[in-house]
Amino acid sequence: MTKKGWKSLCLIRRLTGLTILVLLWAAFINPQSWEPVLKLLPKLQFGQLLAGFFSGGPVRIVIPFLIIVLSALFFGRFFCGFLCPLGASMDLAVFIRSKIKRKTFAFIPDRWWRSLVPVLLLGTFWVGLTIPMGQLEPYSIIISGLFPLLPVLLIIAAWRGRAFCNSVCPTGWVLKILAKSAIFGFFLKKDTCLGCGSCRKVCPASCIDSDGLKLDRGRCLICLQCAAVCPNGSLTFGAADVLGHQAPGRRNFLRLTAAATAVGGAYLTGEEIRLSSRPLPETAPILPPGALSVAHLNAHCTLCHSCVQACPNGALEPADDADDIRLLGKPIISPYLGFCQYECVLCTQICPTGALVPLTPEVKRTSRLGTASLNLSECVVIKNHTSCGACAELCPSGAVNMVLESSELPEPFLEKEFCIGCGACQKACPVRPVAAIVVEGLYIQQTAKPAVQKKTTDSILADEFPF
Repeated sequence: MTKKGWKSLCLIRRLTGLTILVLLWAAFINPQSWEPVLKLLPKLQFGQLLAGFFSGGPVRIVIPFLIIVLSALFFGRFFCGFLCPLGASMDLAVFIRSKIKRKTFAFIPDRWWRSLVPVLLLGTFWVGLTIPMGQLEPYSIIISGLFPLLPVLLIIAAWRGRAFCNSVCPTGWVLKILAKSAIFGFFLKKDTCLGCGSCRKVCPASCIDSDGLKLDRGRCLICLQCAAVCPNGSLTFGAADVLGHQAPGRRNFLRLTAAATAVGGAYLTGEEIRLSSRPLPETAPILPPGALSVAHLNAHCTLCHSCVQACPNGALEPADDADDIRLLGKPIISPYLGFCQYECVLCTQICPTGALVPLTPEVKRTSRLGTASLNLSECVVIKNHTSCGACAELCPSGAVNMVLESSELPEPFLEKEFCIGCGACQKACPVRPVAAIVVEGLYIQQTAKPAVQKKTTDSILADEFPF
């Protein structure tokens, strides 16, 4: 390919990454209008697929996970260069920096300590402590809009290129291992290379040694910039044996085998074993629909907060106070902020790791997220002798009804077998700071009785006064 062709392909690569980034942000700003994007793009992010596979996630993530793994084994870190939204942001920061003041990069040899942070992040995630990985996984950083981490990473990228991708990012570390054994990749033609250093100066991964005529394919991000600036086409993309270079050796094969064994073993290890080192928390928060249990959410959630951003009712928020440190940052329902809509299943459909199991509206209507408790003595009907009925009016499942008892006004009556724990009653209750009816979470989500036709205040009055 000509130099002009590489420049055009490099531009396409940048536009592809930025398009994914813009689509993701647009989708989370307006979930209703961009619902197809929400259902597709998060599930194509390798960091989330890796976390889901590493934690024994659902079978549906295996195929896209293997597709990206195979693409890395054939073509190197194609995902990092073309599809990673954080990588696209870093490339944009490098581009802006180069327009302000020309920046050149130097070759930095790879070192064993570059694996310490990624391995630690994956290890802590595997035992259910999500906070470290949740703060440093690319997709989670982009969607959560972590401040000040995201601006800091972009500033570092402007001066040091994609150093984060090769020294910290757990996604990049796994792809790096795969790319070292890739069949195809970029190579320096030693017989034609001028040693001018043009490729080294533009390489954001600092992986080209123009003096030693070597290129570290494990760290190469397929950014294409080296080929776009090479004056005589000495950088080319192809198969190792065809180009006369040494094919992946025994060391890379052993490294790849060890990684495959570790990831495969992690996938086959049940969450009960991985999370058995810590007991359940004393109190359970209200988990999102499809979370199944506290243990399941702890095992699979990566804190990407896709569900929090997409919730149309603002009912979800990251947990900031939990008895179990593994629950910190996990999405929970806060009824004082909003309640879980009766038939909404968007959060379960966009979750990329399987932390929230996809639900149909029919199943969602009987999924019990928690149980309500009614403190009748604090109800304004009893305490202030004031007509209300807000809890019964908003309850979608018929668990709360207004009935005539000893008082002269209809008062709320709770039938817990119909309660789904959506929090609508708690949100509607005017009593503060603690509502007269509150919802408590469950360790394991349950199934409630199907909703019944509610006996409203109007029907009560009609029965009492038939005229």
